Amino acid sequence: MNAIEALIMEVLASTIPASIFNISTLQIMSAVYNQLSGALPLYASHQLANLESLHLGYNKLSGNIPNSITNASKLTRLDLSINNFSGIVPNSLGNLGLLEALRLGDNNFISGPSSAELSFITSLTNCKELTVLSIGDNPIAGTLPVSIGNLSASLQKFYAYECRIRGTVPNEIGNLSSLNTLSLSRNNLSGSIPNTIKGLQKLQVIDVSDNKLRGSIPNDLCQLPNLSGVNLGYNQLFGPVPSCLSNISSLRNLYLNSNELTARIPASFGNLKDLLEFDASFNSIHGNLPSEIGNLKAVTLLDISYNNFSGHIPGSIGDLQNLVNLSLEHNDLMGSIPETFRSLVSLEILDLSHNNLSGVIPKSLDELLYLKYFNVSYNNLYGEIPSGGPFGNFTSQFFLPNGALCGATQFGVRPCKTNSVGRLKTLKKVVIICVSSAISLIVLLLTFLLLWIRCQKRLPVKIDPQPVAELRRITYQEILEATNGFEESNLLGNGSFGSVYKGILFDGMVVAIKVFKLQQERALKSFHVECDIIRNVRHRNLIKIITCCSNLGFKALILEYMPNGSLEKWLYSCSYVLDILQRLDIMIDLACALDYIHHEYGLGGSVSRSCDVYSYGIMLMETFTGKKPTDEMFAGHMTLKCWVKESLPSAVIQVIDRNLLRQESENSLADVDCVSSILMLALDCAAESPEQRIDMKDVLATLKKIKGDWKAAFHQTPYWKSLSFLVSLDLSNNSFRECDSLQRLEVTVKGMQKLQVLFLSTNKIQGSSPKELCHLSNLITFYMDAGMFMECYFSKVPLSGYNFMSGLIPSATASLN
Repeated sequence: MNAIEALIMEVLASTIPASIFNISTLQIMSAVYNQLSGALPLYASHQLANLESLHLGYNKLSGNIPNSITNASKLTRLDLSINNFSGIVPNSLGNLGLLEALRLGDNNFISGPSSAELSFITSLTNCKELTVLSIGDNPIAGTLPVSIGNLSASLQKFYAYECRIRGTVPNEIGNLSSLNTLSLSRNNLSGSIPNTIKGLQKLQVIDVSDNKLRGSIPNDLCQLPNLSGVNLGYNQLFGPVPSCLSNISSLRNLYLNSNELTARIPASFGNLKDLLEFDASFNSIHGNLPSEIGNLKAVTLLDISYNNFSGHIPGSIGDLQNLVNLSLEHNDLMGSIPETFRSLVSLEILDLSHNNLSGVIPKSLDELLYLKYFNVSYNNLYGEIPSGGPFGNFTSQFFLPNGALCGATQFGVRPCKTNSVGRLKTLKKVVIICVSSAISLIVLLLTFLLLWIRCQKRLPVKIDPQPVAELRRITYQEILEATNGFEESNLLGNGSFGSVYKGILFDGMVVAIKVFKLQQERALKSFHVECDIIRNVRHRNLIKIITCCSNLGFKALILEYMPNGSLEKWLYSCSYVLDILQRLDIMIDLACALDYIHHEYGLGGSVSRSCDVYSYGIMLMETFTGKKPTDEMFAGHMTLKCWVKESLPSAVIQVIDRNLLRQESENSLADVDCVSSILMLALDCAAESPEQRIDMKDVLATLKKIKGDWKAAFHQTPYWKSLSFLVSLDLSNNSFRECDSLQRLEVTVKGMQKLQVLFLSTNKIQGSSPKELCHLSNLITFYMDAGMFMECYFSKVPLSGYNFMSGLIPSATASLN
């Protein structure tokens, strides 16, 4: 093969000359990783009789795929991925009978009319040698044809992620007996996972995440002996986790997060000794954690947060010495933090927040040298917080509220007394009262709203038939004394039918007292309904009723006191700002409570539930915009809802609470995306037509997905900043390609003042070169792809590689001399 037969072009920034295709002896043409633009100049006059491989990926080529490409009858490999091609994928590609690999991903191809099937797949059934078909990240927007089962028996890889594909997964897909990779994530697929999938006996990776698949996880998956990666996350799958999955010894990654799975985690899962990552977060899985979980010796990620797990944390988890991320937050776990956690020598993330854990934080945890994130907030812990090792980097938000903790001032708790040993012995003898959050109070107020609506409309109410413990008695005089005569300083809040006061009973118990305004119409009915309902409803996010006081002219409810105050207090506080995660947690907990009331107890009819969803939507807007619906800026036709609606999607930053924008977030773009998604959900809740309003269960699922996405984005960057000792950082030969990659890079490298070598070559990064690099005074070698920098160079830093950087090199680079 001579130089003409193999034409290799690198670092080009122009159009492809049509004359190239007049070279009749041309067999291989490769011009990847450049800045080629314009159309693909293939004409009917070009014979291309000997062309076997055409590689034009990673450029800026546009236009349609010309039908004349079929003149290349010997073509075996066609790569047009990551360009700006558009139009319909031509059916004429099926005439390339020798085609082995077709890569069209990351373009703007469509399938034709919006109701059409992906007809080009049918045409490709003529390509009997096809082993790779990649069409991912295109707005194709069609359905998968049943002819997919007639594709080449040699097909090994099928990528069709993020293509807006709708409809069901055809049963015929089970005919692809040689398939080892199936990627259909981030589409609009519905229906169930077909049981014919058991025919894919060579399948190693299946990713159908982020769709609308329903039904149970089929046991047929368990018949695929070569599976190493399974991603079913972000769907609507329900039922138990199949115990037979534990028979797949080759399984390395299992993602079941953000579904509606129930039942328990099978103890047999301990058989997956080579499992590396397991994520079952955001489901409704319950029961105890099996002790066999300690057999997952290779696991690095174990995330079962946001479920209904109960019981104790098994000490066997301490045997997982490769574990990097352990997330158990938002469950009902109890007991103490196992002392065996001291053996988790690789641990970087430990989240135990929002459980019912008690006891002390083991002092031995300060031996975990790699621990960078530790959260035990919203538990019943007591005693001294360790201060050695990684604990010197943690702040108060990760420990509050745990009313009996003590330690250094940075943790936001009281100092420990000098006789700490005696103090701990005393603490072990008393009952620790959990300091509940503002969430419960706001849920209480919304619950009252629900009850008033029910009362006004005389809707039926279902009462928990379980017996309730006898309520303590309290008199009007005791209430009068407890509130100092209803002194204004004790007033916590006002509502339509009542006022809530803080009170201290004669035995020292602090309570919230709701006094009903009996002069208001329907207030008396509201009192009776609340007495009947609230004392019988059981949910962790609903406030507990202690007792009531009922005289001829006085009615009051005595409720659990929430010392942290109301959501309104925290939203509009001058001294403290709720961050995005805290606000999202509050609204998720509130959604949990409303969903419980709507579905578990079936309170009210569809009209009432629709009103609840509307109110929730407005509250969601207020929580993330920091604007009350009654704000003076809203007058005439301009309302909070209209204001938010007009801002989406392009101007959302104008309505986000400025307190959130003022925070120095390391993930600011992800924050904006997160709030934008939340506000769009809020508008769905507050739709004008009740029939168009989203169901509360779907609201909860969407919020959990939003949080999952935000959390995934958050964990990509925050701990890099602690790597101040790094001298060399190599991120080359990966797939970084997000538009904000360089902005994240600025956050990443700004603290690495000892950095001398930085490699970013052979990625897909876009944007302007980051200004923070100019402050790395020790940088000697920097590879960041020369394709767009042309003649420009740092004074002593050579540039090389393949990326899509653009813009000016920062002028401050002159300091690197």
